[in-house]
Amino acid sequence: MSLLLLLLAAHFIGDFYLQPTRWIANRNAYGARSRALYMHTAVHGVLAILALYTAGLPWPAIAIWSAVIALSHGVIDWLKAGHTSTQAFVLDQLAHLLIITIVTVIVTPVALDTLLASASKLRQPHVLIYIVGYLVVLQPASIFIGQLLAGHAAKLQNMDSQSLGTAGRWIGYVERLLALSFVLVDQYTGLGFLVATKTVFRVGDLSKTKDMRLTEYMMLGTLISFAIALIIGWALLAFPR
Repeated sequence: MSLLLLLLAAHFIGDFYLQPTRWIANRNAYGARSRALYMHTAVHGVLAILALYTAGLPWPAIAIWSAVIALSHGVIDWLKAGHTSTQAFVLDQLAHLLIITIVTVIVTPVALDTLLASASKLRQPHVLIYIVGYLVVLQPASIFIGQLLAGHAAKLQNMDSQSLGTAGRWIGYVERLLALSFVLVDQYTGLGFLVATKTVFRVGDLSKTKDMRLTEYMMLGTLISFAIALIIGWALLAFPR
């Protein structure tokens, strides 16, 4: 676990703290011909060496595995060059984390039965019920709320809107995830924080409109969103352990 955390820290420092924006732009523009790509790869190599050395590995192993991490990082970033979507970013990070995990498993003398025993814990009902709960408050809840508000949304189509398209859907995702988490950790005051935050950021927009339909639509959507998160949270807490 110490080795994994050290390598993860090295990765996040190299990718998000020691990578200037101009390097990313240069990589997206020139791909494999980007000097910044090789500089970024070298940075990850140095950080991997520091992480592996701190973990107490011998120098031959440090040389091999730091090279594996650095070169794989460079190849993954080269494949991502020019792709700036959220999906590309997520896949890029997952690929890096997969390489780090594989290196950790190979380097650390962990028996296969130990890994399988750890993985089997994910199949326990008290773990699976939480996974299912978080899955439900995302897309299924979003579709359900959209269907409930479909008639009201039709009335707003003729109104001028400065909305960011799918931003409302993502706001709903985040607020339900946070609301469910607050319920599960018995921190109901956090729900008040969410409501207050959303009200502060939206009160300016709502006060400028002459049509109360937008106000009613937003409040109705928010109340339904919180209600779903609360009901699912209470159901999870009531689930027998």
